[in-house]
Formats: sequence, structure tokens, C-alpha cells
Amino acid sequence: MENYILIGTTKIWTTISDNVNYNKPYICLCGGGPGIGDSLVKIDDLIYKYFNVIRFEQRGCGRSTNDNNYSIETVLEDLDRIRKFYQINSWYLLGHSWGAGIALFYSLKYTEHCNGVIYISGMGIQNDSDWTDEFNNNIKSLNEPEIKLPDDFKINYDVLNTGLRSFRNYIKQPMLLKTISLLNIPVLILYGDQDIRPMWPTIQLSNLLPNCKMHILMGCNHFPWLQKPNELIDLVVVWLKTIEKGIKILNEKSSEHFRQLFPCIGMPPQFSS
Repeated sequence: MENYILIGTTKIWTTISDNVNYNKPYICLCGGGPGIGDSLVKIDDLIYKYFNVIRFEQRGCGRSTNDNNYSIETVLEDLDRIRKFYQINSWYLLGHSWGAGIALFYSLKYTEHCNGVIYISGMGIQNDSDWTDEFNNNIKSLNEPEIKLPDDFKINYDVLNTGLRSFRNYIKQPMLLKTISLLNIPVLILYGDQDIRPMWPTIQLSNLLPNCKMHILMGCNHFPWLQKPNELIDLVVVWLKTIEKGIKILNEKSSEHFRQLFPCIGMPPQFSS
């Protein structure tokens, strides 16, 4: 079901799973680029059995308003406005490529509203010339593109350039790595062994995060859900079940403790997805 969220004079295009099931957790998908529209439909198709899925298009992309306000800080604020619009207490974030960074940065800023992050094919926390040189050399060695985009697929290069500059500025924060090292929410990192983007920054990130699992998917490039969809979804489901079991135990302990302290008062609010 599609909804436009009005933020000032800007409209953000969103969609949420039809027939929302309140027994399932919510997840928001953050596409890569930046500068492209609704690019993670196939991931939605893979995971909708396990999540209520929300997708959105960043400002300047697809059906959202082109307003020249494309910084990472704006994307993070828009994401939380989307969460509030759908009246969600806490959710998961899944990001791909540049969007993986968005999902991670959201979890740093709005930790109390984030149950976990799925980080697919992200580029780590770096602005390294060696990384860029290797990436560019790998591009030249390709016999064919990693993925063929539809003929009507449009890229907003203003969003692309602004978003990449904003990323380079964002990661200069003096306390960013310290904050990441203290982030205790679960993070699942997935990376294809044939991705032409050097993997070492993502491995560094996986070792920096205290509650992180990283899996390298063999025979996959930058879009592992196309080469190994079953393996990807199996990894996500196992990770999700572990987290949801922990949330359930936490709720049960919280409820029992509350009953012991206040036997005549109603139940406390539950931790929710």
C-alpha cells in the first residue's frame, strides 16, 4: 500500500506490505546509490513472509519530491518521520551499498527505535584512495555490468554527488568510530566474495561492532540476493529468530518483574518490533 508522507512541502513516497500482520516485526529497506529510486523490490519479495516491509524513495528520487536537500542527516530524519507515520515503536533496517551506511547511521542516532541492522554490500567507514583505485581498476576488468538496469531506470546525479559528499563529511565525526564500537544492537553483515568493491573496510566494521555477525556469500557480486537468494534469506531468518527470541524473553522478564512490584496495576508497555 502506497503512502506519501508530507514533510514541510516535500512528499516522500513510501509503501508498506499489504495486510500488515502485527505479529511480525517491521523492517525498512534503504536502497543504494544514492540517487536511485525503489531498487529493493526483489528483497521485499524474499522477506515479506517474515516482516512487515516498508520501502521508500529518497528525496529527489522516483516519486519523491526533488528539493535539493539530500544530505545524510536529512535522510535519517526522513526515515524517522516514516517510522512515526506508520506508528511503529521499533523496527529493523536493511540497507544495501550506500543505503547500508544509512541503516547503520540510523541505528546510531535512533538506537532506541532500532531492533537490528542488516548491512548488505556496504563500503564500511572509509574515504580511502587505495580503495577507490582498486574499485576503479575492478570496474575496468569487468566483461559485463554487475547488473543490468531497466531502460526506464533513472539516476539523479545531484542526489548521487551530494550523497557521496555528505557520506565523506559524515564519517569525519571525531566520535563516530567510538560510537559504533559501543552500539550493542545486533548487526548482520552480508557481502559477496565477487563484489568488485574491496571488502576490507567492511571486515574492519564487523570487528568494530560488538554485536555483529558477518557472512561472505560465495559466488556473489554486489547484489547477492540475485545469485544466492535462498542462502541470503536463510541467514536473515536465523539471525531474526535469535533476536526475536531475545526480545520475547526480555518482555517476559519485564512483565514478571512488574507484576511482582505492582500486583494491582496493569501491565507495562512491551518492547515491540
